[in-house]
Amino acid sequence: MKYRNARQYEGFWENDLRHGKGFERYPTGNTYFGQFKYGKAHGKGVYTWGNEEVYDGEWNQGLKEGHGIWKGVNNDSYIGEWFSSKAHGYGVHTWPNGDRYEG
Repeated sequence: MKYRNARQYEGFWENDLRHGKGFERYPTGNTYFGQFKYGKAHGKGVYTWGNEEVYDGEWNQGLKEGHGIWKGVNNDSYIGEWFSSKAHGYGVHTWPNGDRYEG
């Protein structure tokens, strides 16, 4: 389906909402491929920004929650737990120079 604002969605629907496995492309060039629940990212999914930053992990009602891997454009990364779309709980952040924070 193509929206008026050039957003595109391909996948499953329920009650006129994205529900189940799907792929969405936003006008910004960002994409999401994964599970939806009643219109929001929910379950396992991969969100890629137009600048090639990536989050691959778990979602809850459109927010990054659970375990996930984020890779930044400058080669830094975070692997660990997320809550309300923020790194939260145990995780490992690695910077481009090789420095790491674990905790």
